[in-house]
Amino acid sequence: MILSRRSLLAGLALSGASVPAFAQSAPEGQLVPIELVEDSLALPSAVKLGHQHGDVIMVEYFDYNCPWCKKSAADLPALLKAEPDLTYVLVNFAVLGIPSVTATKAALAYLQLYGPEAYLPLHLALFKLRGTVDGARAVKEIERLGGDIKRLEEAANSERTTQWMKDTLKLGDSLGFTATPSFLVATQSYVGGMTLAQKREAIAQARG
Repeated sequence: MILSRRSLLAGLALSGASVPAFAQSAPEGQLVPIELVEDSLALPSAVKLGHQHGDVIMVEYFDYNCPWCKKSAADLPALLKAEPDLTYVLVNFAVLGIPSVTATKAALAYLQLYGPEAYLPLHLALFKLRGTVDGARAVKEIERLGGDIKRLEEAANSERTTQWMKDTLKLGDSLGFTATPSFLVATQSYVGGMTLAQKREAIAQARG
């Protein structure tokens, strides 16, 4: 069942087909060990947005060719505005094929060169692209944002970037993240797409 859903995600991303609507109910939360949450926050590839020391931390594992992740990215500015005390963490989780892997390599190279402060504009720009997002298209967006392409290519092809991706895949597997997007909200994990309202409800529950 899970494998077929992942295949569907990949097929939709590659074909440019219309995205099915979100389910009426949010994914059910599952308690995860606090150590795995801490490991997610400690990933060098993790990008921290919003409040740097928020009262709730929400982590999103995403893929640049996932249509549900595209919707999540579109909602992100509104979520950060509505939840000023939230720390939101982006984790590149390239699970939908070679195009996603190459796009992620470019994105992580950009992160290494320009830091987390500059990452959000690239993140939103990549999700605004129609069709398959691969390394070449990611590099084009980075060039548009003023990135140094020679330095970027060196960073993208470095062992450091490869290791970052391996560490993330290993951790995502430990968390049981079999699809994108997947979320951590405090010590609850949610596998599958969430609307803006569903995210805010999960955040409210974490606050107790």
